[in-house]
Amino acid sequence: MRILTRYIITSIMRTAFVTILIFALLLAAVELFSKMDSIMHSEVPLHLLVEYTILSIPEYMLMAASISLLFAVTYFLSSLSANNELIPLLNAGISPLRLRLPVMVLAIILTFLGSLFQEHAVIAAAGRHDELETELFGSSSTRDTRNIVLSDEDGFLIYTRRFSEATGEIRDPVLVQTDGDRIIRRVQASRARFEDDQGYWVFTDATVYNIDGSSITAERRSTYSDPLFDLDPRLFRSQNTAIETMDRDTALDYLERLWESDRATWQEKATDYYRRVASPLAILTLMFIAVSMNYNFKKNVLLFSVIQSLSIAVIYYVADMVFSIMGHQGAASPLAAVLFPIVLTVLLSLVISLLGRKI
Repeated sequence: MRILTRYIITSIMRTAFVTILIFALLLAAVELFSKMDSIMHSEVPLHLLVEYTILSIPEYMLMAASISLLFAVTYFLSSLSANNELIPLLNAGISPLRLRLPVMVLAIILTFLGSLFQEHAVIAAAGRHDELETELFGSSSTRDTRNIVLSDEDGFLIYTRRFSEATGEIRDPVLVQTDGDRIIRRVQASRARFEDDQGYWVFTDATVYNIDGSSITAERRSTYSDPLFDLDPRLFRSQNTAIETMDRDTALDYLERLWESDRATWQEKATDYYRRVASPLAILTLMFIAVSMNYNFKKNVLLFSVIQSLSIAVIYYVADMVFSIMGHQGAASPLAAVLFPIVLTVLLSLVISLLGRKI
């Protein structure tokens, strides 16, 4: 049995590894050629260009993993049927379930590893990839954020016209401090910067309005700071950066703040975050599709098996896209928008498999 299990796993992984690598390199090449004009005109250093290309590969590998593993499992199981290898296996008392069990265990393990790979490799590589894109191709202006409103648990509310990615400064900020339902202080400044060594924001060229009941006093200061106002600077980038590229703690903190301040934006960002968390489940879903399919075709077993599996995979990706749009628009909850395509695809594959066995 160990020999059979080893044979199943190595056969699938050998095909999957080659397929994932080919897909990832093709996608990286397409991205590179799409920027060829900018590369030729800006004289990008070769070592930075190589780094830029390599950093895109982890994300493309994860993107290609699910469809590659679907093909690998389909190819292996259809080959068993096409080459009549199933006959001696079944005559030896090995049930079809025993053949498929190692595949499902492998799917669970790969889904878990895919989740770890995404959180610890893909996101870090994507962040550095974006930084290099800004540096090499001059797209920094697209990363600046405008008209931001944030709040925290210490009673602070801040509005700023612009956050500059290049300098790390917020421009024309207005900071409001509250005590319960009363405003006790308002700070208006020309700019502010987060000081890493002190751990809080320092406002420059500030006017401080202290409010005590019906009396208001104004005071001009060259700098103003409050140690309690220590918002993470990354939250100012979050308004314009895909939540898929944030680290998990920052993303959860960002969603918590959006829940309190802007439910419409929370709906959209929460859908994107849940899709990010659930994206490795595509590996499990598509491998389950491949395992549950019927391979009892009389001719062209591989061809019809691949068409059958890919057809259901297309249904999964279309359903994922449709429900993602519904989640963004509030027609479905973020969690339902992510889980329903998975449940729908699994049920559909089971129905097709049962119908195929009766024919």
